[in-house]
Amino acid sequence: MRGGDLGAIFPDSVVPWGKSSGRAGCHPLICHSLDTAAVAQRLVDVMLGGVVRAHLAEIFPDPALSRSWVPLFCGLHDIGKYAPDFQALVYELAVKLFGELAIEDLDMVRKPAEMGRRVNAPHGILTALHVRDMLESWGAAKGTALRVSEAMGGHHGHFPAGEAIRQARSERNAHGGERWAAWRTALVLDVVRLRGVPEPGLVEWRDLRLSLPAAIGLAALTTVSDWVASDTSNFPALEPGVDLDAYAETCDAKADEAIARLGVSPWSPPVQANFETLFRRAPRPVQQVVELVTSDLTEPVLLVVEAPTGEGKSKAALQAATSMVRQLGMAGFYDAMPTQATSNQMLLEIQSMLHELGDETAVNLVHAGAKPTDVGRDEGDDDVAAQSWFTRKRSLLAPVGCGTIDQALKAAIRSGHVFVRLAALSNKVVVCDEVHAYDVYMSTLLERLLMWLGALGTPVILLSATLPAGRRQALIAAWQAGRRGCPPQQIPAVPSTVSYPRVTVATATRATEHPAEVSDLNKDRRIHLSRIDDEEIVGWLLAEASQDRCVAVIHNLVRRALETYDSLKKRIDELPEVERPLLIAINGTLAAGQRRDVEQQLRECFGEGGVRPRRAIVVGTQVLEQSLDLDFDTMLTDLAPIDSLIQRAGRIHRHRRDQSRGQVRLVIAGVIDRQEGPRFPPYLRNVYAPIVLMRTWALLRGRPHIDSPFEVSHLVDQVYGGEVECPRGWADAWRKEDEHLRALRSRDNAAARTLYLAMPHEVEDLAELTERPKSTKQTRKQSGKRR
Repeated sequence: MRGGDLGAIFPDSVVPWGKSSGRAGCHPLICHSLDTAAVAQRLVDVMLGGVVRAHLAEIFPDPALSRSWVPLFCGLHDIGKYAPDFQALVYELAVKLFGELAIEDLDMVRKPAEMGRRVNAPHGILTALHVRDMLESWGAAKGTALRVSEAMGGHHGHFPAGEAIRQARSERNAHGGERWAAWRTALVLDVVRLRGVPEPGLVEWRDLRLSLPAAIGLAALTTVSDWVASDTSNFPALEPGVDLDAYAETCDAKADEAIARLGVSPWSPPVQANFETLFRRAPRPVQQVVELVTSDLTEPVLLVVEAPTGEGKSKAALQAATSMVRQLGMAGFYDAMPTQATSNQMLLEIQSMLHELGDETAVNLVHAGAKPTDVGRDEGDDDVAAQSWFTRKRSLLAPVGCGTIDQALKAAIRSGHVFVRLAALSNKVVVCDEVHAYDVYMSTLLERLLMWLGALGTPVILLSATLPAGRRQALIAAWQAGRRGCPPQQIPAVPSTVSYPRVTVATATRATEHPAEVSDLNKDRRIHLSRIDDEEIVGWLLAEASQDRCVAVIHNLVRRALETYDSLKKRIDELPEVERPLLIAINGTLAAGQRRDVEQQLRECFGEGGVRPRRAIVVGTQVLEQSLDLDFDTMLTDLAPIDSLIQRAGRIHRHRRDQSRGQVRLVIAGVIDRQEGPRFPPYLRNVYAPIVLMRTWALLRGRPHIDSPFEVSHLVDQVYGGEVECPRGWADAWRKEDEHLRALRSRDNAAARTLYLAMPHEVEDLAELTERPKSTKQTRKQSGKRR
C-alpha cells in the first residue's frame, strides 16, 4: 500500500513547499493527494446515489465549483501527516529531509527507541483539526467547517470526536503550531493549482453547506478513493525527481484505468425492462401490477409486495429493480435474502435473467459462507481489513449483487466504515425478501436501516407472503420518516383498504395500495389440515411415499430432524430395494460443501423443471420453508407460527396443480393438545415464542382447512395482533407466555438500540455514527430465537 506513508517533506525554504514546481524531487503526499482526487472525481457517479450526488453538487450554489472542490477535499485527507508527530515516526529520514528547519520540532515528539508501539496522534484527527481551521479562516461557517473536517478526518473508519480534536489542538508539539499549519496550507494551495481547481480566494466560502447525505457521501468517497489510490497496482510508487506538473497530467488517465479494473461501473439494464423482455414469459397477475406501478417513477419509492408463495414475487422484484435502475439513474441493485441458501438460489435467478439478456455483468454473492472467490466478506472493522474487503472487488460496492440481509443490516450498526456501507447502498435498489421471517431484533435493525435508506434516497422493495398489518405500517413509516426527516411516530398510520394480495407504493408523502389477483396456481387454493402424534410420523411418511409421492418434512429443531431421518433410514434399509424412497436430509449441521451438493440435488429433483423421483422423503428444518424453490406432493410439519405454516404450505403443489396430485395437505406434528394448554417439544421456545404457537394452535386446532389466499391476511393479523380468543383452560399458561413475550420483545428492542445508528434527523455530529463501535456480526440474535 502507498497512501503517502513516505510522507516526509522535502524542504526548499522557510516554507518547505511553495510553488516551485520545477524543483527536483517529488512529494509523495502531494502525489497521493492528486491520485485520490482524480479517483474521487470518477467515483462520484459510480458509487453515490442520486440524492447523495445531488446534495454534493449543491455544497456551493455553483455546481461547477462543487464538482471541482469535492474531489479536492477527498485528495486532502492525509494533510494531517504533514505534522511533526507523523514525520518523526521515521526520525532519521525526517531529519535528512527537513534538516535544521524542523529538527527541533521533530526532537520534541521523537519516540524513544525502547518504545515499540506508536504513540503519535492519529493523522485523521490532525487532518480534521487543520481543515476546520483552514476553512474557517477562508470564511466558511463554523458548523460547516466542522462537518467537512469530520468527513475528511474519518477516512480510516471512525469520525474524529470533538473531544479528540480539542485534545489534539492542545498538543502543539504534535501538530507543530502556526508554522506547520502555514506549511500545510501552502501544500493545499499547490494541490489546488496542480488540479486546476479555482483558488480559495476566488470562492465564497460562506456559501459552503454540507447536508448529512452529502457528508456521508464525502466521507465514503474520501475513504474508497484513498483505498484505490493507495493500491500500487493502480498508482506505483515514484522515485524522487518526477516533475509534479507533468505527474499531475497523468493522474486522470491512471484513475480511469483503476476504476475500469475495479469492475464497479454502473449496470446498464435493457431499454425495455418489462417482464417479458427479462424473463421470456408472460407475467403473472402480481407481476403485472408491480410492473405497472413502477413503470413511470420519477422519485425513489418504497415498494411492498404481499402475495402467496408461488406468485413470482422474486422475479417481480427483479423486474421492478431493473426498471428503477434505469428510471432513477441508480448503479444497480442488491437483493437481500434471509439465508445463505436463498442467496445462493437468487444468484442463479439473477444470472439466468442476465444470460437471457446476453448481459455479461458479474453478479456478486455477498454472505459469510460464500467462497473467497465469490465474495469479499468482512473480516473486521479495522482499516487493514476494510481495505482488503474493498480491494478484492467483491463487496456491496459492486453494481449487481445478492446475499444475506445481514450484509445490508450492517449499515444500520454503529461501526467503522459504516458510512461506506451506507454510501454503497445509496446508489442501488435494495430488495429485502421474506421480511416476515425477521425476529424483533432483526426487524428493529431493519427499520433503522430503512430510515437511513430513506434519508439517502434509496429505493427499496420489500417482499413477503404473510406480513402482519402492524409490521407493514412500521416498515413504511420508517422509510418515509427518513425521507421526511422526522421520527416514524410522526408518520400517520393509514388502515389498509385493499385485500390481500396487494402491492403498496410509498413515496415520501403518501402510500398507495393496489389490488392484485392471484394466478391459477393459487386461486381457490384450499390447504387441508390434520394432526398426528410424533409416534406416527415415520409410519405416515413411509405410507405416503409408498403411494409414489414426494413428501417434505419440516421440523423446528435440528434434533428432531436428525431423529426422524435416522428412524426413516433404519426402516427404509429394511425395505426391498425397489420399494425404497429416495431419502434426503438438509439442516444446519451439514458442512458448507455438503450443503451446496444437497441444495443442488433438491433443485434437480423438486425445482421447477426438475426430474422428480418416483417416491422421495426430504427431511429438513426451516431451510425448506424459506430457502429453496421446491415443489412437493404433500408435507408434514411441526407446528409453527401461522405465517411460517402458510409459507411452508406454499411448497406443496408449488409449480403444478392438477387433480392427479390430489389435495394440498398439511399434516401438523410437534404439539400435544391438553386441557390446560398445548405442550411443545423441549427447547422449542429457543426458536419460537410459545404464546405465538399457542395463538396459532388455538386458531387451527379445530379447522379442517385454510382457504388461500383469502384467509391468509386475516389469520396472520389475528395471531400477531393479539385478536385470538384464549381457549377455556389455557388462561394461566396464556397469560404467563404473553407476559414473557412482551418482556423478551422489550429486551430485543433494547439490545438492538444499543447497536444501531441514531435517526438521521437527530445526527448533529458525524462522530455519533462511529462512536462506541459495535461488531457488525451482531445482525442476528445469538440465541436464534424468532419471536
